[in-house]
Amino acid sequence: MAGSKKFAIVAMAAAALAILILFLSDLAAHRQSDRGRDGIIATGPLISRGYTEAPAGTVVVAGNAEAGGSVLLELRITDGQKVKKGDIIAVLSNYPTAEVLVHEAEAGLVKTKQQREAMVSGYRASQIEMQEIGVRTAEEETKLKTMQLQRTDGPPDQKQLEVNISQQKLEQQKAKLRVMKETLTTDLAQIENGITIAQTKLDNALVTREDALVRSPLNGIVVQIYTRQGERVSSNGIAKIVDLSQMRVITDIDDLHFSRVALGGKVEVTFRGNSRIYTGKISRIMPVVRRLKRSQADFAEGNVNLVEIEIELDETTGIPQVLTREARVTFL
Repeated sequence: MAGSKKFAIVAMAAAALAILILFLSDLAAHRQSDRGRDGIIATGPLISRGYTEAPAGTVVVAGNAEAGGSVLLELRITDGQKVKKGDIIAVLSNYPTAEVLVHEAEAGLVKTKQQREAMVSGYRASQIEMQEIGVRTAEEETKLKTMQLQRTDGPPDQKQLEVNISQQKLEQQKAKLRVMKETLTTDLAQIENGITIAQTKLDNALVTREDALVRSPLNGIVVQIYTRQGERVSSNGIAKIVDLSQMRVITDIDDLHFSRVALGGKVEVTFRGNSRIYTGKISRIMPVVRRLKRSQADFAEGNVNLVEIEIELDETTGIPQVLTREARVTFL
């Protein structure tokens, strides 16, 4: 009985010693790794995992809910649909009212322009034309009267009086013509001002209507819809659109290898399920290191310091047109 008890104590001591040795060896390896980050230069090819993304070609379309309306009146897109820049993808709730205002402003502008046209080529223009004829006739009659008086006998003061009367009639005709033209000019200026006001009103109405129309800002594919017809516009927006022609490969490397990468550096990329090798270059290196924690066999925790790298491929033909597609990146 005493022998069995002694054996059990020895076994427990041996197990405790083994656990202590394992802990110390793991701690030593961890410290050796930390020293390696500071002094040892990594060798061999630098390989990392990545995924496809289009950061520069991704937009979330929200529309102008404050001016155009907070409710989605009409949704004109579906998931996966291709859209072109300027296409209307949704209509907001203020559109019907804005459309009425546009029609009213257009009608007002047309009416004002018609009034100007009537002034320029209608009844008043004919009146001025007739008055110009009357002035020319009066001028001829005055000349004729003067010639006739010069050939006839009579008191000079009587002749002069007749000439003066004829001249006064001519001046009256000229004054009437001048007043008619000045009045028309004044009225036309007022009409032009009215046209400017009507055009401004129409422009404002068009802007208001445009605020209620949500357009795609680029050529791309609808990858996610956040708000459906009849719903209030989500805080996330209405839809996410991605221009897949701006596809990039995003990957992370440990900052231990930061000195091995540089803008313009060459890389090779392969995609999961495809053996073709694509060449490319480093187009962007994030200037921020992300610090992540990872568990180390339940004994301690270590930090992983990652730097995000963006890869632009030299040839995009045949690249999977899928976001977040897994890729393998080899830095050359």
